[in-house]
Amino acid sequence: MKTWKSVCAFIVVLILAVSGTGGAAAADIDYSSWDTKPTYPPDVQNTKYLSAVKALMDAKAITGDTDGLFHPDKDITRAEFASIVVKASHQQNLSDKESHFTDMDGYGWAKPYINRAYENSWIRGVGSGKFAPGKSVTYAEVMTVLVRIRRGQEDELEGKWPGNYIQYADMYNLVGNVNIHNWTAPAPKGDVAILTNRILSPIPMISHNRGAYFSGVGVGGITGSAIAAGSVSITLHNDTFKEILGGTDVSGWFPGLSSNGMKATVPQYSPADVSVITIVITGTPLNPTNAPLSATIPGNALHSGGALAVSPNANAFFNITEQ
Repeated sequence: MKTWKSVCAFIVVLILAVSGTGGAAAADIDYSSWDTKPTYPPDVQNTKYLSAVKALMDAKAITGDTDGLFHPDKDITRAEFASIVVKASHQQNLSDKESHFTDMDGYGWAKPYINRAYENSWIRGVGSGKFAPGKSVTYAEVMTVLVRIRRGQEDELEGKWPGNYIQYADMYNLVGNVNIHNWTAPAPKGDVAILTNRILSPIPMISHNRGAYFSGVGVGGITGSAIAAGSVSITLHNDTFKEILGGTDVSGWFPGLSSNGMKATVPQYSPADVSVITIVITGTPLNPTNAPLSATIPGNALHSGGALAVSPNANAFFNITEQ
């Protein structure tokens, strides 16, 4: 009997607890401690900045401040921005030169990133051998660097700076939901995160294994008919590509591609030390094929010098049907 009374008492207590009488209601339970994912600064939670900040933090390209906040409205310096874009591009070979600029006192931490960005022709100084590392970076400067990384070469842009880059950004809707009223104004950290993530799409840095995978679409067509240009992307972890000239034939990376009447090329110039390249596959397939897309990147195309097999995924396939 005592046991039954004890059980009844426990049931009453449990009902009171979950019904909110004498205790917290079920809706008030804090489940945050159950989430084992990395936490992100609270001042970007439920804001337009969260997805961009999350992607850049996962890629180890950007951090919050020492107070645990991100401060999206705070200006960032040219030195900080150089560090962000180099990290977001997963540059593995930082420059160990003394410096390309004479005004780097107090910015020793940023020197390798500034040097790398300068040597990649992503950034330039402000004249007289100076970089102005502590100066707030402007929207025009941010867009210029991001477009240079995205395109690889700027000689096709018409007009003078910064109008040519602004025109390019407008043409390809690179600004997204960032409201820019004055391109010469300092770009706050939150807007820099959105623009960087939108244009560069950094991938999370994986610290253990080298690897490569497809992140684009597959290729479909009919034998005897020219296929529509099918674009695929190859993404590297813990490695980077060497410089690849526009129009380079990489058909040899894909087993059986040439023998089946197809060709793979890198359509646009790709600067050294990027971790993602786009490849276009064209041609007239000779035989039906229904198999996962596969590729091996030769060592002479990679900074590490070691060949890499590209991991397939559900969206990477050849699906060539009979005519």
